[in-house]
Amino acid sequence: MVKKYIMKKVRLTEKDLMRIVRKTINEESKGENYMFFSNLKQMRRQLDIMINDFNPHWVDTMLSDGHDWADDHITEAKVNIDQVFDFFMNKLKNEDGEYKDDEEFEFPVDDDYDDTEDILHPGSLKRFVPWTWSNEVKRK
Repeated sequence: MVKKYIMKKVRLTEKDLMRIVRKTINEESKGENYMFFSNLKQMRRQLDIMINDFNPHWVDTMLSDGHDWADDHITEAKVNIDQVFDFFMNKLKNEDGEYKDDEEFEFPVDDDYDDTEDILHPGSLKRFVPWTWSNEVKRK
């Protein structure tokens, strides 16, 4: 039996079309490796939340309750990040093994770079505490 896919007709306004075009152009102008930096920023945001907002006792309880796979994933991720970091750090060294000065580098300047997504505004993240002592007392 062959499935037939029916294409729906969708009406787009000029405004919708322009938004799609601008988004496509914006992604292409971010550079060839913009996803590399986007992924690093996403990891940093997630790590900040896990480190600063998660209750360590709750995390420890979760890991001990059969979710040790999460520890394994964090360990593997650290190994991968270490390899990438070491690669870049080694590229920063000159022939003598010394770290190069900024004058030795030619950094391309991207005047169109938008770093507003890099800024976490204070209070933008609500405190996430999934496990508290009061929850533990209620269980007993």
